[in-house]
Order: sequence, then structure tokens, then C-alpha cells
Amino acid sequence: MSVVDSSVSSASQLYVEREKINTLIHKGETTGQLVLSSETCINAVKIDRIKAKLLEKTVHLFNNKVIIRGIIGKEIFFVDPQNRLRFFQEDLPFSLVVDFPGLKPDGKLEVQTHLLEARVDYILHPARYCLPGLLRQVVVAHFLVVVAEKRQLEVVTKVDLFPRMLSASPVYRKRC
Repeated sequence: MSVVDSSVSSASQLYVEREKINTLIHKGETTGQLVLSSETCINAVKIDRIKAKLLEKTVHLFNNKVIIRGIIGKEIFFVDPQNRLRFFQEDLPFSLVVDFPGLKPDGKLEVQTHLLEARVDYILHPARYCLPGLLRQVVVAHFLVVVAEKRQLEVVTKVDLFPRMLSASPVYRKRC
């Protein structure tokens, strides 16, 4: 607790409690777009759906650039030639460079990346007789990159105002 005296001599004393907190100061944000294409041999006659999600990522900082490396996982649900629903999982490694003007690498910076959306467009050349099918896919993903600086701030948590003692004696009433 710290005490701050008022400038006026007859004024009260002001008691202020302060606390240090760790916080993130927003420096800026930008978006990046990733386009991945792949071909997969698959014994399918029809694709039911394909879901894409971010499995893992690492972030590296350079002057004016943020590099995101990671893996996008795809879950492919398809119908095989015997008319049974099947599931196949495929992982695609990626590397994305996002321009971030004015960025200087520093130990105090924290970078957050969020996958905003991931869409998969595909073309299936179905399996016929003994030939496997071919699934051509294009994944389009949008990332949000947010840069913040770690700082320690001092915040006022409590303020008390205490009046000084009066010079005159207090008045008491007598009760009968």
C-alpha cells in the first residue's frame, strides 16, 4: 500500500493500493491464405464429405514476416465399390508466410494464429473394376495472425480517503 498526500494542508490523506499485472498489448493483426493441393489413390465410387482441421502448428518470427508451419488433417468419408461407407484420414504438411509490416522479432512478442476456415474442393475419378480411384483435392484455408507484446503494468486496485483528526473535541449528548 502506498500513501499519497493531497496538496492542500487541511485535506484528507489518500491511501492507494497498487498491483502489478501481466498483460498483452495488441500490436496488430493480419490474415493469410493457404492453398494446398493433393492427389490420393482411393478405392471410392462416391465422396460423402471431406472435413479439414488444423492439427498442429509452430510460429517463427522474422523482420516484417510471420512463418506458420504445421499440419492440416483431412477426414474423408467415401463409398466404396461394394456400397459401404468408409473413412480415410490424410495429413498435409504446410508452410505459410504472412507479411506483417513493421514487425521486429523480440522475446516480448506473442503471436496467436487462428484457423478461420478451411474449405476442400475435390474431383473424384471413381474406381472401376480393378482400377483404384483418384481423388484430387484443393484445400483453401484462411488464418488470422495476431501479434501482441507482453508487458507488466501497475494498476490501482483500491483507493481509500481518510480525513485527518479534528482539533476540537467531539460533542457528546447526555441521556437522561
